[in-house]
Amino acid sequence: MKRGIGLLMVFLAATTFGWGQSKTNVIEVTFDKLGAVYHKDEAGNAVCKVIKAENTEDCEVVIEIVDIDEAPVGYQKRYTLSSPFERYYHVPFRLSELGYYYVKVTLLHEGKTIFSEQEGFGVIPDVTLTSKDYGSPFGVGAHYARYDDWRVADVQQALGIAWVRDVAKWKDFADKPDNTPDPFIDYLDSHHICWLPILDYVDANHGWQDENGIWRWDEDVSNIKKYVERNKGRISVYESQNEPSNFAGWNKRWPHPQGQKWRPQGWGVPFTDLVKQMYDSIKAVGKDIQLIWPGEEEWIEYFDDNRDEVAAHIDFTAIHPYILWRKYPETSQFYDSFYATQKAMLKSRNISTEIWVTETGWTTYLPDSIRRHFPPVTEVQQAQYLVRNYLVQLYFGAGKMFWYELVEEPYGPHHPESGFGLLRYNSQLTVKPSAVAFANMVKNYRHLEPMGRYLAKDRKTYGFVYADKEAGNAPVLGIWRESDQKEEVVPVKYTRSLSGVDIWGRTVEIPIVDGMAHLPLTMSVLTVKGFDKRDLEKLYEPKEQE
Repeated sequence: MKRGIGLLMVFLAATTFGWGQSKTNVIEVTFDKLGAVYHKDEAGNAVCKVIKAENTEDCEVVIEIVDIDEAPVGYQKRYTLSSPFERYYHVPFRLSELGYYYVKVTLLHEGKTIFSEQEGFGVIPDVTLTSKDYGSPFGVGAHYARYDDWRVADVQQALGIAWVRDVAKWKDFADKPDNTPDPFIDYLDSHHICWLPILDYVDANHGWQDENGIWRWDEDVSNIKKYVERNKGRISVYESQNEPSNFAGWNKRWPHPQGQKWRPQGWGVPFTDLVKQMYDSIKAVGKDIQLIWPGEEEWIEYFDDNRDEVAAHIDFTAIHPYILWRKYPETSQFYDSFYATQKAMLKSRNISTEIWVTETGWTTYLPDSIRRHFPPVTEVQQAQYLVRNYLVQLYFGAGKMFWYELVEEPYGPHHPESGFGLLRYNSQLTVKPSAVAFANMVKNYRHLEPMGRYLAKDRKTYGFVYADKEAGNAPVLGIWRESDQKEEVVPVKYTRSLSGVDIWGRTVEIPIVDGMAHLPLTMSVLTVKGFDKRDLEKLYEPKEQE
């Protein structure tokens, strides 16, 4: 779907309501900035288009700005709307506090609400990428070419998300001159975004077995090598294939004996031969170029047990830790136990213990009668789980994490793939609450070094203690509740005042009374600064060093 660059309208709703007979009303909201993201005290504008057709009775239009908790923030206008009529309402704003906000439009008749709709926008910290930040752990998966909208990187750059994971279409370059680099790199470079390229799928049916029983893909591997040569010096790490058991015909050619396509028995041996050959060809271009192997569940053990020298061909591994029906980030195997077990296994096989999470996420799709693998969550929950999941997995062992994904997919409201995105699939790529939470996470946690796990008084309270590397290693506490809200009382002998900020960037009051700090905990991470180091010494368990 192609989109223009000029005035773009976000279609929000078309519904029927009636006092007397059914009538149709359409509300559209347009923001004056791509992504609908602004900085503190930055002037912004929205235009609300309201159409009222056929009915002769007047109704009242109320336009207001509310925050993520539906609390008014000071702007409210009332208008009378006659019919038939189409009217545009100009909504100027300049907000002095970070957060996620809505322009809310309500139609009333005789004092009763007959229709209400809202569209969100973000006021975010200035985390705009001004140079490539290879050391950042924060990434996102994307399908830039699929969106067919090359403004997407503008929004990612504004959100401060340093890395993008997207497909490297090496097949498209097979017949091009050898000195032709992938122009996608130039595009990302211009936005200071680091690229983790996934080498596009090698068709399982291209493989043939030689006299030694080794499966070979000579032509494809040769073309992959040529692609890597084109981009030498600009890309330092590639991902070998995305979820090989799901795509490119591997399960059809080599099915699992019991039909469990996710498990490698069947496709695992030929796939291992392919990636070893890819690895050798890439290393022939540059020994410093790295290749990531898929490392889900028992894959690495199976690969290594069933083909010689596999360990010597693995730079490091990647996983896709979706929580599925366990729902909360802290109640899954990825809280504490998984990384310790996985890294012990890797170490025993002389494989690097570096692990990247190249897909993870929660989806806001609307449930229907079909049971899905993914639990649907609200937009606020998605934002809460995003921050918690990053903090949990980065603490326990992930090297980098890529949220799935940047923009919602256009598969319909009941399809799980449609709801993972941080941005809406509309003409303005407007941010969801999770995007605003992401920008604040970058601001608050990019330069923090984890020191230990908070010793919670309640099993449903979670937290980590950090050292702020940009503030003389000053201590920072990130703390939250699993699924409710509760006050956490912390003894402080030396601390005089504390400052708190929530995932939206809003300040949170933390009173200290009679030597006790009162922390108002919710499902959103509360980031607390100002502790005297001596007060925190007994409140956390030091992180084990690998």
